[in-house]
This record gives sequence, structure tokens and C-alpha cells, in this order.
Amino acid sequence: MAASMVVADNEFIPPEPEPGFYKPLEKCGQKIGQEYGEIVMKAVLKDQDISKKCCVQLVHKMGRSCHEDLLWYLISQPKIGANATHVFTKGPQVYNSCVSKVGLEI
Repeated sequence: MAASMVVADNEFIPPEPEPGFYKPLEKCGQKIGQEYGEIVMKAVLKDQDISKKCCVQLVHKMGRSCHEDLLWYLISQPKIGANATHVFTKGPQVYNSCVSKVGLEI
């Protein structure tokens, strides 16, 4: 997953602009795993539902900081950047909804 990470629907992120550039994002992605990561991205980008099981992974394994870092990265991508307003609105909504589903305070 080093040079190209899967975002959603098998769309790939371009090669690193410099070695190690994606390392922090990769660590965030590894915390939640590809399967759940894709579900979260579909929830953000395509308004799809997210299960409690996936929410547990997002909230307990990945955390808010990683989620926000990945949202910032997403909007920097040309294919997604045009939807920046949607990503910045929906991203926190998805996370907060997950927090509610797993019973934690926001």
C-alpha cells in the first residue's frame, strides 16, 4: 500500500511526491483496515449507511484525528476536491454518528 493506497471503489491515490509523504496516512488507514476504510469513504462520499461494527473500528481503532487527516487529504485529490464542501460537511457527520452509535461522548 506504500505508493498507492485504495480510497474507495478501487480508485488509487497517486505516487508519493517524496518518500515517506504518505506514511502518517498509511498508519491511519492500517488502524481501520481497507474493508472498513472503504465503507467509511463511501459513507462520506456517497452518503451510504455505516454499520455499528464499522463505527466501532472508526471510533476506537482509527480515532477522530486520523479521520480528519484523511478527510483533508481526500479534498486535496483532484477527483474529490470539487466536493470539498460535501466532504467537510459529511465527514464530521459520519464520525459523530458513529460516536453516537457506539455510545461515546463527542
